[in-house]
Amino acid sequence: MANKKDYYKVLGLPRDCTLSDIKREYRTLARRYHPDVNGGNPESEEKFKEISEAYAVLSNEDKRRQYDQFGFNRNLFDGFDFGSVFSEFGFGDIFDNLFGSGFGSVFSGGRKSSRRKRGSDISIGIKISFKESAYGVKKMVEYDADDICETCKGKGSTSEDGIITCSECGGSGSVRTARQTFIGNIITTSACSMCGGSGKIIKDPCKACRGKGYRAVKKKVELDIPGGIHDGDSLRISGKGNSPGKDSINGDLLVTVRVTPHPGLKRVGDDVLSNVEISFAQAAIGCKVEVETLDGKEEIIIKPGTQPNEKIILKSNGMVQLNGYRRGNHIINIDVKIPKRLSREEIILLKKYAEGRKEVVG
Repeated sequence: MANKKDYYKVLGLPRDCTLSDIKREYRTLARRYHPDVNGGNPESEEKFKEISEAYAVLSNEDKRRQYDQFGFNRNLFDGFDFGSVFSEFGFGDIFDNLFGSGFGSVFSGGRKSSRRKRGSDISIGIKISFKESAYGVKKMVEYDADDICETCKGKGSTSEDGIITCSECGGSGSVRTARQTFIGNIITTSACSMCGGSGKIIKDPCKACRGKGYRAVKKKVELDIPGGIHDGDSLRISGKGNSPGKDSINGDLLVTVRVTPHPGLKRVGDDVLSNVEISFAQAAIGCKVEVETLDGKEEIIIKPGTQPNEKIILKSNGMVQLNGYRRGNHIINIDVKIPKRLSREEIILLKKYAEGRKEVVG
C-alpha cells in the first residue's frame, strides 16, 4: 500500500485544515462523484471511494494524528464504525454496497467478501507444563461448538416443502430502499430483515435443531503446540469454530496456552534461570552440585573461590526458540549462604582462619 495517495491532496486541502474544512470539502466532492449521481460510472465510483477513505481518516482526531505521524497503514481502520462516520450525510449504510461487508477491508487491501455466512470463533484455554512449553507437545482438547445439524443437513427443515421463498425479497435475500440525502434520492440495498438475507423462510422447522440448521455438539481436536511457546500465547485452528448452518464457513478455534510455573526454573526470553544454594565452605573450597535442568538432573562444578551471585551458564540448555530450532542458555545463580548461628568449635576455627589472614573479627 506504499502507492496510497496523500489524503489531504485527495480532498484538495492543506495539512493544517480544520474539521469544518474537511467536512465542507467532502460534502462538495461527494455531490460530484456519488455513483447514483453519475449513473454508476466506474471512474466516479472509484473516486467516491477514494474521497470517502480520506474523509474517514481525516475526520477522526485519533486516526488523523496516527496518519500524520506514520502515514498509511492497515491499522488505520481497526475498530472503525463506518456507518456512524457517514451517517450525518444520510448514506451511512451504502458502503456495504460499494465495498462489501467490510468498508475498511477494501482500504487495507482486502477484496469484497463472499455472501457465504461465516460462523463465530470459539475461545478456549489449555494448561501445559513448563517443560512441555520448552519442547512442544501434542494435546487433545474437547470443547462445545455449533455444528451443522445432521438431521436436516443444515437446511433447517427435513421436508421438501418445509422451506419457502421469502415473500418480502422474492428470494433474493436483499431489499432496495430509496432514501433522501443531501445529494438527492439514492437507492441502497440491504439484507432482507424477514429472512435474514437467506431468501428463504422455514415454515416446517427441523425438530432436532429447531430450524437453525446447526446444533450444539462436543468436538475434539488434537493441538500441536510448538516448542518455545510463551504463557498467554494463542493458537488459531482454522475452521474449527462455530457453524451457522448450510452453505456456511466455520469460524476458527482460538486456544490460549497457559504455562504452569516451575518451582525451580524461570523463563526470561529464551533463557532459563535457576538458583543454587551453597555454603561458605563450598564456595571457598569448591564442590560439585546437582541441579535441575530442562533435560533432567545435571552435575555442575563450583570452582574454588566462587563469589556470591556468580553465574554459571549452561550453553544451549534453555528454551527452544519459538518457530525456530536454536535454544537459549540456562543461567544458574550461585547463592552463598552465610550461617546465622555457629557452634563454639566453629567460631574458634573461623577465628584461627581470620588470624592466619590477618583479618579483624568480632
